[in-house]
Amino acid sequence: MLGYTVVVALLAYFLLFSGFFINRDRIPDYWIWFHYLSLVKYPYEAVLQNEFDDPNKCFVRGVQMFDNTPLGALPDALKLSVLKAMSGSLGVSLTSSTCITTGSDILKQQGITQLSKWNCLWVTVAWGFFFRVLFYFSLLLGSKGKRR
Repeated sequence: MLGYTVVVALLAYFLLFSGFFINRDRIPDYWIWFHYLSLVKYPYEAVLQNEFDDPNKCFVRGVQMFDNTPLGALPDALKLSVLKAMSGSLGVSLTSSTCITTGSDILKQQGITQLSKWNCLWVTVAWGFFFRVLFYFSLLLGSKGKRR
């Protein structure tokens, strides 16, 4: 029962510091070590890289950037005029078909820039082997003095 309690507590911290809830850039320096120890970090980053690593795929175009904002309720004509005004002030041509956010942008926002998806896979496999060895030794030491 004690093992279940410890595992649940550790998994909660692993989830919190894996990058799923808090980006690596927002984790305080005194907790960053837990981010790298997290068993959830590496599979999570590998899945995100697998989904968003295509630089040619666009995820937000033109007026879609106003979705889920207070400006999302505006009519499309007004959204296009806001895009035109933004184009004038930024010096970049923004239309309703202009790609605003690519997969690489999403990965940068999430702070996933250190390891490739294959390196994340190898780290996950290494954690698995580490725990296999750890469990073997715990069973080996735990069975000392017991009848066989």
